[in-house]
Amino acid sequence: MRFSGLTLTACLFIILMSDYSQAETWPQFRGASGSGVSPEKNLPEKWSAEQGILWSVALPGRANSSPAITEHRVDVTTKTDHDGLWILSFDRKSGQQIRKVKVGTGSLAAPGPRNLWAHRHNAATPCPISDAEHIWAYFGSGLLVCLDVESGETVWKRDLVKDYGAYDITFGMGSTPRLWGDLLFVSCMTKGPSYVVAFDKLTGKEVWKQNRKLPAEKDGADAYSTPAIFQNGNRTELLVSGSDHVNAYDPQTGKQLWIAGGLDIPSPFGRIIAAPVANSSTVIATSGNPGGGGLGFIKAFQNGKAGDITQSGLLWKFDVATPDSSTPLVLDNRLYMISQNGVATCLDLKTGEPVWKKRMKGQYFSSLVAGDGNVYFLSIEGLCTVVNAENGDVIAENQLPGTFYSTPAISDGVIYLRSFDRLYAISGKP
Repeated sequence: MRFSGLTLTACLFIILMSDYSQAETWPQFRGASGSGVSPEKNLPEKWSAEQGILWSVALPGRANSSPAITEHRVDVTTKTDHDGLWILSFDRKSGQQIRKVKVGTGSLAAPGPRNLWAHRHNAATPCPISDAEHIWAYFGSGLLVCLDVESGETVWKRDLVKDYGAYDITFGMGSTPRLWGDLLFVSCMTKGPSYVVAFDKLTGKEVWKQNRKLPAEKDGADAYSTPAIFQNGNRTELLVSGSDHVNAYDPQTGKQLWIAGGLDIPSPFGRIIAAPVANSSTVIATSGNPGGGGLGFIKAFQNGKAGDITQSGLLWKFDVATPDSSTPLVLDNRLYMISQNGVATCLDLKTGEPVWKKRMKGQYFSSLVAGDGNVYFLSIEGLCTVVNAENGDVIAENQLPGTFYSTPAISDGVIYLRSFDRLYAISGKP
């Protein structure tokens, strides 16, 4: 099906606005576009294991994938013993399990030291994507599958390792796809095959593929980041960060719109995990900061002017207590971030100057989300600190049992948190 330029722009604008108007859904990692910001009001601020829990359910196996929320369902993925790869669906009001489907088997190909990844990361790290009729799930084994919600049957399935080559990435593939309109985007950045590919969401057929082999040394060639969608005026951009660069593609054609480099750090382990974020004037890229070693930084590029592989368009750089795995968040011309060891920082997006800084308890891998004027910081240990975005005041510290690497989801007044083996729906009400 072909669209005129005017029709296509109108359709993309409608899709973009649905991210803000349809508050009842959170269909993929950090929402429809990847901004991590919910437009909802009256969100939960205080809860504990004893109060404020709408429901919670035990999950088989273990995984880090964040939940995808549709009007009636909550969908997650998991990996069980003997390398079983599963999609699980729950009723969003009651938590009752709707369906449990084994879609395949497989494990990570990860040559890195097992003690550095096996206790927290597996083939079910990538997050599912959902709408009313389908669930799309990608696994670190290379399996990409589309499931029919009504029947539980597989609509289509692809093996991306078989199709495009084996993953040569130190800690195993962990990137999450991004759905936008009729296209499903998968980014692969490794020492071997590196590319961005778009599939038709209903058939699984390749629509376009762009190789993304860029200059990067050692683990710098690897990335575990998720693409994001950004509306740059009348132009929609697919933002991709990894291999020491951040760049943008036309989502419909795969044409590269711009690229900027300079995300390398003086370490052989400089892989990028955090996703890019943006507002109307600025694109934020986060370098790796492995182990919180103080080598990482944030770079802000003037949107639309990062036109080559140099420092063109660079606005500012910030290199104190920056994230490693946690994706920052842009809200009201400010940038929020947290380092692995718990230093939360708010920066002025125009200047890069600090607005406030807080020391949080625990370790942080989960990406930030926000809503109703608050930012949510979730530690590995299950402590979710709710912070006033304007002044940095701590509103509440909420503790749940479990191990939390996945990112929260927000939908229709409920916050969903996923630990290794349990899913929580939080209403905040006694």
